[in-house]
Amino acid sequence: MFRIPDDLYSYQKEDVQKLLKPGNFLLFNEMGTGKTPESLATCELSGFRRVLIVCPNSLRWEWARQILDWTGEKAAVSLRSARKRLDPFFNNTTKYYVINYESFRISRYKEILVGLPWDCIILDEAHKLKSPRRLQSKGIYELCMRRKDKTKILALTGSPIINNPSDLHNLLCLTQSNLYTPGDRNLFIDRYCYYVPTRYGVKITGTRNLDELRSRTAPYTIRRTKKEVLPYLPDKYYRFPELQMDDEQRDLYQAMEEDLFVLLDEGLELTAPSVLAQLMRLRQLNLDPHILGSSVSSSKTDFLDDLVDSIVSMESDDVSEEKEINTSNGNGNGGQKLVIFSCFATYIRYLHHRYSNIPHVILTGEENAEDRAVSVKRFQEDPNIKICMGTIQAMGEGITLTAASNVVLMDRWWSPAQNSQAIDRLHRIGQRNPVQVIIPTNIDSIDQSLSTILRRKEEFAAGYFNDSSILAEVINERRKNPGKD
Repeated sequence: MFRIPDDLYSYQKEDVQKLLKPGNFLLFNEMGTGKTPESLATCELSGFRRVLIVCPNSLRWEWARQILDWTGEKAAVSLRSARKRLDPFFNNTTKYYVINYESFRISRYKEILVGLPWDCIILDEAHKLKSPRRLQSKGIYELCMRRKDKTKILALTGSPIINNPSDLHNLLCLTQSNLYTPGDRNLFIDRYCYYVPTRYGVKITGTRNLDELRSRTAPYTIRRTKKEVLPYLPDKYYRFPELQMDDEQRDLYQAMEEDLFVLLDEGLELTAPSVLAQLMRLRQLNLDPHILGSSVSSSKTDFLDDLVDSIVSMESDDVSEEKEINTSNGNGNGGQKLVIFSCFATYIRYLHHRYSNIPHVILTGEENAEDRAVSVKRFQEDPNIKICMGTIQAMGEGITLTAASNVVLMDRWWSPAQNSQAIDRLHRIGQRNPVQVIIPTNIDSIDQSLSTILRRKEEFAAGYFNDSSILAEVINERRKNPGKD
């Protein structure tokens, strides 16, 4: 068990001193710098008696573990059962109550939670509230407004700006309601963004007046980077191996890409279901044709086989010479650990069977929160568990995977922030080795177009310290430059 505040780092103690001041705060410290213990220390030192923690469903039990580690309290965690979801809230005597965001979509739960006398509300991964129109955002807004001037609100996220500064507006409305309201959203966008009107609303094209925005939000915002506060944290370095599809995979890929362009040339919108379905199949084919039922080999999976062999089996005396990795190193001894990310649960399940003889855990979002916590604990503590594989959506937030220092993103999400979140499951407090990030890309494919756009979007968001817009830009990039690397 840790001790508050003795076991906090010096910068965390400084942050807590600011958080203890009156008012609500935005805690935007980078992933892996320890926002959770800072918020718990704030609650403990403030003497709060009832604290509500709202987080993604998959992080409920991770919060419970950290609460126990840092405070010795056993938290009340909401259940999955629709009828009994809030039973632990009334059957346990504790100061910490943990619930998922989705519960605020349901009126009967929202009404109960809004009516309870919370001393503090912690909104974890608060970037999930960037859209004010979603039901859960509306429910959280009602909670915060009902408790206005009575409850301290802490919004935690390492990625406050996912697409552009407009993402920040709803968090400001939740925490600084005396300065920002939902009704001034258009004024906020007009002040801090360049945009063009479309029939679907405005499309953000750039940022402006960010020095002013930083200055205005500085009194209630804390933002630290790992580079700033953890100079002793091992570095991370990137590899972008360029792969060449074999002729069969290339033929399938080009045919499918041409079909996609035909749909667009016929006048279908990029958001049309048929276009989105074709785009998803194109990405899956680029990843591995097996997940679409084809027997054609995959340049990426062949690369991953070699990577697993070199990293996981590197110290084993019993490595098979056969290509199929699942026949080698079956005992799991020797070598290092590896984390594998993909956007597609079907691919993770395929790898689960392909590497069946290598001890591993998988996280695809199909597991309940308790099983997820057990899997993470096994990977972290059992030296025989060599691989942790999962989707960026399910495994990219709220967990620690520092037992490994090698991570491979077989494909990437449309948002650079979510990709960074996934990588930083390894590059965080507790990591002792340099983190190797491996992102294989197929030459002359959607991979390279996506890389170009993601780099541009990272620069775009960095101005303060678009998933659908990125998708459109990637396709336009491919259509302008067919057959080019």
